[in-house]
Amino acid sequence: MYCFEGSRFVKFTAVVVILMLGLSTGAYAQSRPGKSELNFLYAFGAQTGAQAGGKIIPVQNETTLRSGDRLKLFVEPKAELYFYLVHLSSQGDLTPLFPVGSKPARIAPGSQIFLPEGSQWFELDAHPGPEKFFMLVSAERLGRLEELCGRHLTLRDKSEAQSSADAIQNEIKHLRQHYKQLSAPAEKPVRIGGSVRGQPPSSSPAVPDVTPLAVEVTAPGFYSRTFSIDHR
Repeated sequence: MYCFEGSRFVKFTAVVVILMLGLSTGAYAQSRPGKSELNFLYAFGAQTGAQAGGKIIPVQNETTLRSGDRLKLFVEPKAELYFYLVHLSSQGDLTPLFPVGSKPARIAPGSQIFLPEGSQWFELDAHPGPEKFFMLVSAERLGRLEELCGRHLTLRDKSEAQSSADAIQNEIKHLRQHYKQLSAPAEKPVRIGGSVRGQPPSSSPAVPDVTPLAVEVTAPGFYSRTFSIDHR
């Protein structure tokens, strides 16, 4: 589990969503006739150690982090896409992170998304254990997934939330099976000079900048990536 970092830490409740069922932690992509090719940049970085002097490292599969380390994700589409991000905490909680509220899953070309927004960061709390972030990107809207995630965020009863989480995981499993004829996505590092437009100035608590970690992805219609964290 983790917190938002801003003027105060706000502890996550509810719990992330998607894919724990022993699914592979690799990247997945598949071509679908008539669907646009995905092309986007993303960077997922963690600030380790003291906030004043810590360093930024890329969050990948099996990244080791400690309580108090902070995380931030950046996405910039080059072509229209639908973007989904969910988190599975060390305590087994599932939380949809994007889209939430009034924000649509559709992201227009050239838009820049930072999660969390502005000066906020995700921060690992005092509960160690394995954590996962699941990122799904699609050329078409994943309507059923959106419906399940939206309902999940409204639940307060623990048993109902667990049943909802199971339904979401089953939907994610179904999506991956639907795109099971895999083709390898192309990924390459991207050099971004300084802070990209829209980033706060260097005096902002959102700094350090994660965008220098950006990778460009090209995939035929669907892309899925799991970021596993060994939270110590």
